[in-house]
Amino acid sequence: MTTTVSPARSRTGSRSASSHLTGTGAMVRLALRRDRIKLTIWLVAITALVPRFYYAAVTSVVPTPEALAEASQMIRVSFMRVLGGPLFGDVTTRSYFLAAYWVEFLLAAAIMNMMLITRHTRAEEQTGRAELIRAAVVGRHAQLTAALIVALISNAALAILTTAATISIGFPVGSALLFGVSLAAAGLVFAGVTAVTAQVTEHPRGANGLAGVVLIAVWLLRGAGAMQSQEGGPLFWLSPIGWSQQTRVLADERWWPLGLSVLLAGLLVAGAYSLASRRDLGASLMAPRPGRASAPSWLRSPFALALRLQQAAIVGWGAAFVAIGFVLGAMTGGMANTDLPIFSGADFGRAWLSLMVFTGSLYTGVFAVLSVIRLRTEEVRGRIGPVLAGPTGRSTWFWSSLLVTALAVVVLPAVYGAALGIGAAVSTGDPGLAGEVIWASLRRTPEVLVLLAVPAALLGLAPRAMSVSWAVVVYSGFMQILGPYMQVPGWLVNTSVLSHLPWHPLGAFAPVATVVLTALAAALMFLGLYGLRRRDLASG
Repeated sequence: MTTTVSPARSRTGSRSASSHLTGTGAMVRLALRRDRIKLTIWLVAITALVPRFYYAAVTSVVPTPEALAEASQMIRVSFMRVLGGPLFGDVTTRSYFLAAYWVEFLLAAAIMNMMLITRHTRAEEQTGRAELIRAAVVGRHAQLTAALIVALISNAALAILTTAATISIGFPVGSALLFGVSLAAAGLVFAGVTAVTAQVTEHPRGANGLAGVVLIAVWLLRGAGAMQSQEGGPLFWLSPIGWSQQTRVLADERWWPLGLSVLLAGLLVAGAYSLASRRDLGASLMAPRPGRASAPSWLRSPFALALRLQQAAIVGWGAAFVAIGFVLGAMTGGMANTDLPIFSGADFGRAWLSLMVFTGSLYTGVFAVLSVIRLRTEEVRGRIGPVLAGPTGRSTWFWSSLLVTALAVVVLPAVYGAALGIGAAVSTGDPGLAGEVIWASLRRTPEVLVLLAVPAALLGLAPRAMSVSWAVVVYSGFMQILGPYMQVPGWLVNTSVLSHLPWHPLGAFAPVATVVLTALAAALMFLGLYGLRRRDLASG
């Protein structure tokens, strides 16, 4: 009996060890089918920004050779290199476009990959779909491999599309290809980063959060390196974003820095596979803390539950706001001392702070939309059923969750404004700026409340269309920031949620617009509650 069974076990073990990738092809096809709309939107949006940003820069910032010369002086200043990047080679409209906007494209590519990997790895485990799939003939690493293959395909498509887009604005073919591949290389690095964080944390939000911390860290390193030297100091070379920029497109172009990105991506992927082999399905390497046997009295309410569920997200966003706000605020002194003809007669330091306050409110709107979408996720996954089975009604659950988010969209701008104001006060020697910037940030709260109320209304009335709330955020930000530069009619710019409160001069207050926006937000929230009380759960 023993001699019969032992070979069978050996063969089973050997067969299991050689079949970790079984079903990968089917998983790739499934992922591409599920993401056909999301990936298309990401790719088209990033590609469309190439001509948009280029022509916005050419027609508004550098419409003449004189303006180009002045703008090139500004972009060479250290504090401007923090936001954009080094300006390599001769100054042209195309090299100015790269110096001003290259970082934005690299960040967009990184975020696209972070969300893609999390969606097809950790999110699948949390929902239980991974367990169902693994019950079939699917290998242990098939899902991770499929996610990475889809990321590779997506980055290849991004490289091709952005190459074509940059050729359309006059880049030489070789330069355009190097630009496109630099975006793909940065994207692959953060696909690898997220593949690792997906093994470390238990929830997709945590995986994205850790990857986001890495992204902020390498962005800060790149910025610090940009301040060290005109073409990037030693710290610049510690950042994968910096490696892509060190390809020096349109100057003495070189491909070898992208080899660093490929090498790092490969090491991260290898690490992700190693970590995945050391954990159980649905588990994480970061063990969750054991909870108490009974909840404290303050936690026994719907509001406390909503606060507990959003606590990690609020703390994470707050920490990011502090780091970014202080860095941006510290640049105010340099902005205020800018002595260029293009800014003659303007208080550029205060204009800079006004723009950064506006940017903070826009990103707070992103947090608000994510928070409300989480409610729909909780509903679809059946987690609110046990809550509503008790004495808690739909209205209480709805208002408790929205109240936590509403408080967060007041606290987060205050935290961001404090960090921005302190940085500005330190760099300018004007301590009064700190309080002024905080109040300016808080005065933009009504706009964020409307961005919060849009998905709240859709949650009740049309939950399947909640992605429309992202369109509102993107459209509003685009119209307010780029609309005037692209000569969009004023009435169309005013359709943006973010266009009704003045964002310059710093600290301006518009009482009528504040009241109207707050009332609109409240009305949309009540519409959402009306719809939620009339429909079945998990329907839409």
